[in-house]
Amino acid sequence: MSTLESSALWLFCTTLLGLGNTVGFHRLLTHRAFKASPPLRWLLTLLGAAHSGSPVFWVGLHRYHHARSDTEDDPHSPNIDGFWRGHTGWIIGTSHPLPCILFALSGFGQQAMILKHDLMRIIGQNPPTWRQITTDLMGERLMRFLDTPLVMPALFALQVWGVYTLFSWPGIAALWLSHRTLTNASWAINSICHWERFGVARYDTKEASRDVWWVAWFTNGEGYHNSHHRFPKSARHALHGGADFSWAVIQLLVSVRLASDPWLPRSFRDH
Repeated sequence: MSTLESSALWLFCTTLLGLGNTVGFHRLLTHRAFKASPPLRWLLTLLGAAHSGSPVFWVGLHRYHHARSDTEDDPHSPNIDGFWRGHTGWIIGTSHPLPCILFALSGFGQQAMILKHDLMRIIGQNPPTWRQITTDLMGERLMRFLDTPLVMPALFALQVWGVYTLFSWPGIAALWLSHRTLTNASWAINSICHWERFGVARYDTKEASRDVWWVAWFTNGEGYHNSHHRFPKSARHALHGGADFSWAVIQLLVSVRLASDPWLPRSFRDH
């Protein structure tokens, strides 16, 4: 595989899995910002799961973040125990910059933590409390299946096997780089977009979220985080202009009738 082919594979994986996370897990499943046809809902869910793990766990964690944002109960606020704790330390249980940075660079580290998380569930040390705030998802067979212990590690193993079968070790390298890119992009919303040194707070949301335009470029529009906290259900995050690839994709899906009813704040519906 040539360098150009490896780069193309990285871009393809990063784009698809990233949209599964931003359009699927975040805007569709967590905030119900639009409606999707069943096949599209399943596809977005599987794409998000391929990178971020159980949709039920992810949605539950994010809803809890919104309810407890930048308090001591927030799972990943950088304003409580420092920037690196907000970026990766909350996952591995430390505030020390060195292990946090090493974990951020690990690529497949998140997948290892998902495996650990599932093994703890099997021995009864990690009860699925997140299901209490995701009852809307628990009625779906696919969501329950993906939240079953060891299903997500199996899905990751299938990714690795498929990429290796098709592209050998260069394919594995592209997949690793894709996961490293996406994990840090996702975590940047927790750290950079809740850190007062970056961006602007257009709205007084009683927490520290920020609109950071340059983060939006590598997170499909998620960098407009203060606007998102002001209007969590909005299908568009870049309400005041700027890059929002997720919103463009949602508009495309609506135009081809695979999605419908994208919600926008009243004052922005004609923009």
